[in-house]
Amino acid sequence: MKINIKNILPAVLSFTLFSGTVNSQDIRFSQALANPLRLNPAMMGANTDLKATAIYRNQWGLIGKGYTTMAFSGMIPLFISDGKGKLDMGVSVMNTKAGAFTKLDAALSIGYSVQFAPYNNLSIALIGGFIQNNINTSGATYDSQYTLGSYNAGNTSNEQTLIQKNSSPDVGFGLLWFMNPPRKDAKLNAYFGASGYHLNEPNQSLVGSTAGKLPAKYSVQAGIKILGANNIDVSPNMRITMQNGNVESAIGSYLDYCVSDNFKLVLGAWYKRKDAVILMLGIEHKSFAIGYSYDATSRPINTYFPGLNTHEISLCYKLSRLSKTKMESFGGGSAVPSVKNNLFNNF
Repeated sequence: MKINIKNILPAVLSFTLFSGTVNSQDIRFSQALANPLRLNPAMMGANTDLKATAIYRNQWGLIGKGYTTMAFSGMIPLFISDGKGKLDMGVSVMNTKAGAFTKLDAALSIGYSVQFAPYNNLSIALIGGFIQNNINTSGATYDSQYTLGSYNAGNTSNEQTLIQKNSSPDVGFGLLWFMNPPRKDAKLNAYFGASGYHLNEPNQSLVGSTAGKLPAKYSVQAGIKILGANNIDVSPNMRITMQNGNVESAIGSYLDYCVSDNFKLVLGAWYKRKDAVILMLGIEHKSFAIGYSYDATSRPINTYFPGLNTHEISLCYKLSRLSKTKMESFGGGSAVPSVKNNLFNNF
């Protein structure tokens, strides 16, 4: 069988470099907090706005077209009781393309948060949906279709037919403790969480095999936000992700400069062990935020393919959903969203 190398190389590299086995792994977003439902769905608990986010990610674009991922997520607080408990719902859709392969991942999440001490909250969430893998073999040619060096599409391929589409259910969970008092009451916010995805290890095989399971993924996250003077906040954070025997750790920080209640500049930098250095620039104005990040990879493959870096762009819109009194328990405090009130940046 002959297939254009530009179509299959990104997928081959995905298998060999990210997992070391034939089992694939998830996309890791550089702006992880911009897509919280894929980091820890319980992070909905610290959100007091109707929020919608879109992300575009292009990775290793020098190889064919590399990996391209489009993601959309939305979160909304559904109900709050006496400022002590809150019910949230979220939706997340991701579409990834690597050569001839595409992957659609859609999920719905629901979470509940409760305040157990002043400004201390515990959130739990479940996430479930489906994963669909596709392959487009329309550009494939096979040895048996060549006669005396000439290609004839009418000749039979005599090849095993791949399954063009495979869908599987997918389930996960999230837990989060967070302390998010308004700025007038504290100088420090904090969070710690844990999450698990693909607990049922959905089968992704396109050849009818049971060996194509997507391994379960577990992650822990932690961070603090130091509410500094002169409208400058520093938010060091870290995350560790474990999947299929591979451990990925990232540590770094946001630096926020709040020009006003309606405008904020954000710089970010993270180090991903044995992977990349991430740099980020973001702007938040009233209800809108836009962020750009650049990954400079440190993987050995960069020796053979210089310039295999990653670009990621996020767009976010938020709209106040809860009243001022009810929001304060979970870190709100304004009928209009303020760029100063966020525990998690929108980038």
